[in-house]
Amino acid sequence: MVSTRLVVLVSLVASTAIAIAKFVAYLLTGNVSMLSQTYYSLADVANQGLLLLGFRLSEEGASRKHPFGRGKEQYFFAFVVTVLLFGIAGFASVREGYAALEAGGSADDVDVTINYVVLGVALVFESYALYTSYGGMQTEREAKGFGSMFETFRRSKDPSLLTAATENFVAVVGVCVAIGGIYLTDRTGAVVYDAAASIVIGLLLMGLALALAWESRSLIVGEGVTRRERIAIVDAIRAVDGVEELLDLRTMHLGPESVLVACDVRFRSDLETADLERTVDAVEVAIREQVPEADRIYVEAESA
Repeated sequence: MVSTRLVVLVSLVASTAIAIAKFVAYLLTGNVSMLSQTYYSLADVANQGLLLLGFRLSEEGASRKHPFGRGKEQYFFAFVVTVLLFGIAGFASVREGYAALEAGGSADDVDVTINYVVLGVALVFESYALYTSYGGMQTEREAKGFGSMFETFRRSKDPSLLTAATENFVAVVGVCVAIGGIYLTDRTGAVVYDAAASIVIGLLLMGLALALAWESRSLIVGEGVTRRERIAIVDAIRAVDGVEELLDLRTMHLGPESVLVACDVRFRSDLETADLERTVDAVEVAIREQVPEADRIYVEAESA
């Protein structure tokens, strides 16, 4: 099993090394797509740092000010990352590419071998980070019973995993685009290809920012469990001996691994107080068997 924290750490180490190498390559060759790649990698580094900060803060226990804990810190920092870092980095990349297009002219006669070396190494590192994050997504998919990776992206409640996996995918695509732009510019002498590569990379980043911001927004507002999990909870409660009817069920994710469950249950009228208490306990156990993350369960008992 691949944990979300491992996915983020692998991405952080890879992005830090790659950002330094890309910037050095830009200074040596002046290729705009290398600068846009540097923007991306720097955004990636800051991204992983903020996600790790979200991990640390979310692990703090409940307090009087935050009685349900701070699990949603991960949702908040994932949102900040997508809006500020990816949006800004994407905009900067598009701006640099557009400026290069306006300037026009032909490319300087410089040896771009260093670019190919750096981007080749970056492709290896980014591919490994993508492989690791894919493992994390696969673990999430199997644990939640999702049918496909697309469904995992749409229904996962772990924004840190989604952010790391998606950005690693875009990183691999971005490196390939940058290699193509640099190659065409080197062969033709026209900066338009290098500039176009920078714009494409920027648009990819901005598109990623919008998609992930939308998912994070929904989690911050408060998402319930998946439809599959809800059906499992309903069936489990109704199967408990002593339960006559489930009147209401509401759920909300307080964090990737924390779920609030509140239900209104009508119990049999012939249950004594002690039996009623045992039945309520059985309901809680049944819920946790279906959703192990359910750490806040409230059962409102009604007699028939």
